[in-house]
Amino acid sequence: MPRVRKGAARTQKHKKVLKAARGYIGAGSRRYRAAKEALLRAGQYATIGRKLKKRDFRRLWITRISAACRMRGLTYSRFMNALSTCGIRINRKSLADIAVSDPSAFDKIVATVAAGPVAEKTPVKAKVAPAEKKPAIEKKAAEKPAVEKATPEKAEAKPAAEKKPAAKKTTTKKAVKKTAAKKTTTAKKTTTKKTATTKKTAAKKTASAKTTKKTVAKKTTKKKTAAEKKSD
Repeated sequence: MPRVRKGAARTQKHKKVLKAARGYIGAGSRRYRAAKEALLRAGQYATIGRKLKKRDFRRLWITRISAACRMRGLTYSRFMNALSTCGIRINRKSLADIAVSDPSAFDKIVATVAAGPVAEKTPVKAKVAPAEKKPAIEKKAAEKPAVEKATPEKAEAKPAAEKKPAAKKTTTKKAVKKTAAKKTTTAKKTTTKKTATTKKTAAKKTASAKTTKKTVAKKTTKKKTAAEKKSD
């Protein structure tokens, strides 16, 4: 087998990495190893930067629009609310470009918003609100006698509600019966437990007596055998 060297492939790989790392400080743009590590870190920051870039640009457009509105005696929030109510759908990016590059067009947009339906609606709401409150107070005053009429009917209905104690007596009798049944069941359980314990103790005593008899018999047999051996 001939010896193979990948010199050309290695140099191409190194050149690709170093080309991507141009402009990095120090060895990050000259040495392959340092450049590779710097590119890995830069790739991680790039994913975060792509998201932060959108936020930064939106913030910049809002500051430009608010500055242009304040020059014309408006605020950013009122201007955007008026645009939405008038039905004018323009991007913040395009509004910021218009405010910077074409101020006359931005003046026209502000004029259309100022003459829009928002200026007509706000005073009407202030006039209608106090007029609507008075009939509601009068209705409450008119409803009070109706409530007073309903009270005698409730007083008449009280005798019908006085029959409830009979139901309570039946419930108390049932409760007494339940308690008596519970007591009997508990007494039966205790008696059965006592009998079982007494039987167990008697059986243990008989077993112990048998064992003692067996031990006594064994001892006597041992003594007899020992005496026979001595006599021989």
